[in-house]
Amino acid sequence: MKRRFSIGVMAGAILWLAASPAMAANMELVKEAAKNKGGEVVVYDILFKPDLVTMNQAFNQAFKKYGLSAKVIRSQSGALANLYKQELRAGKVSMDVIATTDPGMFLAFNRADQLTRFCSPHYKDYYEWAVGKDCGYFYHTSWLQNISYNPNLVKPGEVPTSWLDFHNPKWKGKLSIPDPKIGGGHYYFVFTIYKLFGRDWFVKARNNDVMMVQSHGTTNNKVQAGERNFGVNLSMLTRRDGPYPGGKGAPIREVTPKEGGALLAAPMAVTKNSPNTAGGKVFVEWLSSLEGQKAFTNLGKFSLRKDFTNLEGDDLKKIKYLWWDPEEMDKMREEWTRDSLRILTGQ
Repeated sequence: MKRRFSIGVMAGAILWLAASPAMAANMELVKEAAKNKGGEVVVYDILFKPDLVTMNQAFNQAFKKYGLSAKVIRSQSGALANLYKQELRAGKVSMDVIATTDPGMFLAFNRADQLTRFCSPHYKDYYEWAVGKDCGYFYHTSWLQNISYNPNLVKPGEVPTSWLDFHNPKWKGKLSIPDPKIGGGHYYFVFTIYKLFGRDWFVKARNNDVMMVQSHGTTNNKVQAGERNFGVNLSMLTRRDGPYPGGKGAPIREVTPKEGGALLAAPMAVTKNSPNTAGGKVFVEWLSSLEGQKAFTNLGKFSLRKDFTNLEGDDLKKIKYLWWDPEEMDKMREEWTRDSLRILTGQ
């Protein structure tokens, strides 16, 4: 029943978008975009395919009558960043919009003037920290890094309430954390722990025989399968697979530690010298609008607009999240990654 309700909400959002007047978009910009590259806007994003399909369909339904359509392609952050850097060097950029999970990467792109600065009129509705300097980019979605546990293995009175629970001898050898050397969302965890507790947390975690895994998805799967009692995970994975509205009902649930969980945000920007720069601007303006955010923000993803969090009715103002300054994160990345890895591996 819950899943049916979620799908109905999504379908309703898409239909409503299609009926809206191209969202008070800059029609001169829309006309210009329709003349470029056959009106196609190429977007590379790191979200899961169902999210991108929904996003793609909603944009196309809103703008197809103006001769404008999107082609949204899924990629991974590292591979996408490398592709974009190669294209910039070659002077032949193929994508109009780029989105990854690494704010530090976008800081560098923005400093090097490798993004097209565009101030969407909807940015005024976002938290100030959700828009990059000089409108170089904005965070088009976010999710919470917290703890997932298997309710069949962890009794109600045993549910972890703190990041310090990873040191409890009761769970020795039954927990997982992100491998620091992977980067991306893994580094968010490293940074969070250093800020909250310092390096000693990793010493105690190693003594408790925590497993380092290659991705949050690995933790997600191992917790569901009962191979790990709990571990560090992402809200969009737990809610997708667990007993949440629209979820699959698997034995996995989430809990936010009392100290808070890191809010991982995905920056998006119009690329530099792309085939359809005007189209990229139209896409970013649409996606940053309330209508655009409602088109795909559900299942553990959070909009950073001040007037909307997600279709499930979460309120970001009531969620205990930790937002870390990307500049500081970038500064400490190499040192803290290297140190935590050395502690956990004993090398």
